[in-house]
Amino acid sequence: MKKILSKCLSMNSVVKIVTKAIIALSEKLIVKKTGKHGFVFPCVARRKCPSFQILTYHKVNDDLDHFFGGVPVKVFARQMETLRSYWNVLPLEELVERLSQNDVPPHAVAITFDDGYQDNYANAFPVLKRYELPATIFLTTGSIEAETPLWHESVFDAFRESQVDNVVIEAQTYGLRTLPDKQLALRAFLRAVRKCTPQDRDDLIQQLTVNLGVLDQSPLGAQKLSWGEVQSMSKGSITFGAHTVTHPILTRMPLAEAMEEIVASKQTIEQHLHTPVRLFAYPNGNQDDFSEPLKQGLREAGFLCAVTTLWGTNDRQTDPFALRRMGIWDTDQRLAALRLGWYKILSS
Repeated sequence: MKKILSKCLSMNSVVKIVTKAIIALSEKLIVKKTGKHGFVFPCVARRKCPSFQILTYHKVNDDLDHFFGGVPVKVFARQMETLRSYWNVLPLEELVERLSQNDVPPHAVAITFDDGYQDNYANAFPVLKRYELPATIFLTTGSIEAETPLWHESVFDAFRESQVDNVVIEAQTYGLRTLPDKQLALRAFLRAVRKCTPQDRDDLIQQLTVNLGVLDQSPLGAQKLSWGEVQSMSKGSITFGAHTVTHPILTRMPLAEAMEEIVASKQTIEQHLHTPVRLFAYPNGNQDDFSEPLKQGLREAGFLCAVTTLWGTNDRQTDPFALRRMGIWDTDQRLAALRLGWYKILSS
């Protein structure tokens, strides 16, 4: 037993040393890449300017939902402990402002959550308070106001509850007898509806519920934050940003309608919190989900920045209205710290 314990302690020491070294190097070096041929020699270069990372989360819970799960509470707590130990966690708004002044501190990280799930208050907020870490939550205001699920949650519910053997999606038949089969079909359906206008999307979802045999079941979705909980968190170290009213893919609708979604979300949060909302998150957030006209509209509406789901870090060359984010999924907090440092080196 003593030998095993000694070996574990020795391994922990090695991991800590390597982690600290990688994190230190991440402030100084980047991996050079070319478009088609991968790495070039020499494969590293000196980092030219300060940068920061943005972490993205949705839900924090122990529900073990195979269709739209959250980060387990203990895993999230370990990740926050790791951030507190190795990184400099600052509010996103402060980091963006300091970025414009080339004043980003070393090892800077911001924490963000999308959509506004109630477990952000019940499970994540106590952990953030324990470690005195700030975070930003991007709210989809329509589901809070109406207490209804977001459209993609209705899709998750439908696949979760369906008992039929197969479904046709874009002329291809998908089996639904096993969990992996359902998850494969779910991803295919989401790819399809994200190409559609909101009206066509809703029509396809309605037809999906018929095809999956769940038409008569009320969609549950995931419980959202209440405005009382939002106000309580805002008195702590939590900042709130806009994430539209109904979570549409903004580039699949006329610009004027997209801006109505954005501005209405912003105004609703401001009315409840009595403070300006300057941060925005694009729904879905891939490259095709935002555009130059949308960026300009955000500037004119008074936003400071917007975040995507594109992978990478951010420096003064990064468009503040196309900020990059990433996730850390390791259940081992030692590996989470190591991986985050390595990600920064890879992100040029």
